[in-house]
Amino acid sequence: MMFKPFSFRSVFMATLSALCIANAATDKKTPPGDFYDEVSRLNKVLSEVNRKYVENVNPTELTDAAINGIRNILDPHTTVFAPKDYESLRVSMEGKFGGVGITISLRDNILTVISPLSGTPAFKLGIRAGDRIRKIDGKETKGMSLDDAVNKLRGKIGTDVTVAIEREGVPDLMDYTITRAEIIVHAVPYYGMVTPDIGYIKLATFSDKTTSDVENAIRSLQKQGMKKLILDMRYNPGGLLNQAIEISELFLKPGNVIVSTRGRTQKTESAARRTPLVKPEVPMVVLVNQGSASAAEIVSGALQDWDRALIVGKTSFGKGSVQTIFPLDNQGNALKLTTAFYYLPFGRCINKPENGIKGLTLQDEEYEDEEKDVAKTDSVKADTAKRDTFYTNNGRMMFGGGGIKPDVDVELDPMPWVVQVQERMAMYFKFAVKIRPSLEKAQVKVNSEWVVPDSLFTQFKAFCKKDSNFMKVKSNALVGVDQLEKSIIREQNYMGDSAKTISDSTLVKRINEMRKALEDNRDAQFEANKDYIKDGIKRELLTAFVNDSVSTAFSLKRDKQLNEAIKYLSDTQLYKKAISAPPKQKKNAAKPKK
Repeated sequence: MMFKPFSFRSVFMATLSALCIANAATDKKTPPGDFYDEVSRLNKVLSEVNRKYVENVNPTELTDAAINGIRNILDPHTTVFAPKDYESLRVSMEGKFGGVGITISLRDNILTVISPLSGTPAFKLGIRAGDRIRKIDGKETKGMSLDDAVNKLRGKIGTDVTVAIEREGVPDLMDYTITRAEIIVHAVPYYGMVTPDIGYIKLATFSDKTTSDVENAIRSLQKQGMKKLILDMRYNPGGLLNQAIEISELFLKPGNVIVSTRGRTQKTESAARRTPLVKPEVPMVVLVNQGSASAAEIVSGALQDWDRALIVGKTSFGKGSVQTIFPLDNQGNALKLTTAFYYLPFGRCINKPENGIKGLTLQDEEYEDEEKDVAKTDSVKADTAKRDTFYTNNGRMMFGGGGIKPDVDVELDPMPWVVQVQERMAMYFKFAVKIRPSLEKAQVKVNSEWVVPDSLFTQFKAFCKKDSNFMKVKSNALVGVDQLEKSIIREQNYMGDSAKTISDSTLVKRINEMRKALEDNRDAQFEANKDYIKDGIKRELLTAFVNDSVSTAFSLKRDKQLNEAIKYLSDTQLYKKAISAPPKQKKNAAKPKK
């Protein structure tokens, strides 16, 4: 295919800002050159490739390669967005779009409805979890990517889209014509009372509507008698900085510093400015884990620094860098560039070293300056070592290094192998879709009080064993037996026996015994995890028959980290002890700046 010569203006614009940072990240053994000389050198290389390379080069691929090369010496969060990707980012930050109101995924390579969003057009028309979308506007979905399907279902508010649905128990395809409406993705997918006086809020993301969603949840819980609060930000990837600041203001006193940013071209500090919606004397726990990042770490870190909340769970992700979006042209291309790092109120940096530039530690990056002499640089590095230890407002000792380390570390129990496979392969979801028609026919009332009968557990076990994909998945031990069998065959072939199976009858017997014992162990794991499996069945059926909220409330009852949070909030003395500095440490602690 022929490609016409192209202008390098787009390459130059896309790399201009990034090269500034790239020069700063250059190894000190290589003195940085003049910026514009280096850009000119890059432009000449690209021009020569375009004009004289042995074959015509796709200019888009060449541009992408140059940009990716620059990214490799920056950090994992700097990237260039194509128009489609930039639009997806914008939609996710705004939290609203024109669509039909369903969550979809690929199940067995078939476009499947995971859940309709309550109150949306699809929900009102009766589209349900497990429905398979076979056509969109008359076009077969077989082979269609998830992104393409989403793009076809989304569109201008008020326009129609027709989908052909395949449903379990219904012989023919069902056509639905859905009028698109504004779909608002709520930052708070669930909130409720977990005890008579402890409220719970699940905060999933930080988008334009996050603060209003959380405020509404708090006010509702206060009317229900909330005296204590759990804010769950596990697996919250972050989002907008201004929303992190506004969420923190709901709990902190006016004047409390929330976060500061420091970069080559920016330095800011943000403090609480409003009267908190939740009074300071209301005990709080914040749940975090390895999936909590960015804005979620700002909120949890600020509340920890001011001893406003006890942090429970596992150490957070450690994504403490600030990204700024720079439009590159009028076509929708944009550069997302790391421009600063986040710091908590008393100096801790959220960012982990591995999330920094070229793997350097934050201290190296912050103080790196070619104009400083070696002695001064060594002095600065010596000073930074002292900054690894920090103190909260109460004088509790905290350590740097990135991420939010919980005050109460709760390790989750390992998930048995069979249950892992069931969850990973969505077996509970598939079973709920399969069994729903018969339960409806029998007029079974599935609600939060309903108990899964043993007969349904037995059916689920048989359902898994009939699923060829489920049965193909082997435990590490079974894979090890297969490898041992192959090794024995290779050895006997080496010794002159060309048989393709094991010749020694004793070894065959032993191999078969091991394989049978491990397969029996798989069956035994069904019985050993009967309670968990019944809960999984009930969880998915509650989603299908009632809604996500009822399903979530049920699942929370067995949440180990949540139950630990409830334990601390239910014991006043235990909570106070955990959030106060030990007497000896408090005495020696330096008073933090406020």
